[in-house]
Amino acid sequence: MNPKTRRVTLYAIAAIAIMASANALAHSYAGLYDWATHHRLTGWQAMSWPAEIDVFLAVGELALYVAYLDGWSARQRAWPWATALTGLAVSVAGNVGHIQAWPGQPVSLADRLTAAASPLAAFAGLSVGLLVVKMTRQRAAAQPRHPGLPAALALAAPPAPAAERMGPPEDVSGPGLAGPDPRVLRDARVLVHNASARGERLSQRGLARALRGQGHHFPNDQLRQIAESIGLGAPRTAA
Repeated sequence: MNPKTRRVTLYAIAAIAIMASANALAHSYAGLYDWATHHRLTGWQAMSWPAEIDVFLAVGELALYVAYLDGWSARQRAWPWATALTGLAVSVAGNVGHIQAWPGQPVSLADRLTAAASPLAAFAGLSVGLLVVKMTRQRAAAQPRHPGLPAALALAAPPAPAAERMGPPEDVSGPGLAGPDPRVLRDARVLVHNASARGERLSQRGLARALRGQGHHFPNDQLRQIAESIGLGAPRTAA
């Protein structure tokens, strides 16, 4: 895709997701406000109570965006996910519960699904946004750009470690196993270089996950050889 077209598309997705989430949260607020007024809350208490519920959904969503942008680990992302899902569950319950039966017309399943749609729509906007963020990060990691350098140099892999320039790495993967694909080594060096520029230390497991996310295929037995070929030391093991 043309870079300009891709950038415009990403901005459009972000704008639509933000507007849809804002609209869905406004509908959710109205439903929760009705719930509050039907349960003996009045005045400022009824107006502020919906924020006590949807704030967990909004804060959880924003924290997840930061988590994916900054590359938090799965354990660190667990709390934002728990916050967002808890806010979603309570918001859905409140929006569904505020529906009241009319004389001679009981509450139908369609009524409850309509009421539940608002917080679910806000959460769906989150899912699309996170997918865009994840794919953008993967593309940026695969094709790093450095200001002031020609495109050919910006996309080139960083220099190989001195140990590798002196000669081929020792075969640590066992007899009969072919060496790593040069394209895998090239992209591995780029990933390690980018992680180092961000002040992060990339583990062998993280390297394997990132390479396979870019479409590379290699056996697990070859991971150590790839890591040592690019100068990435073995990960620490627990005592």
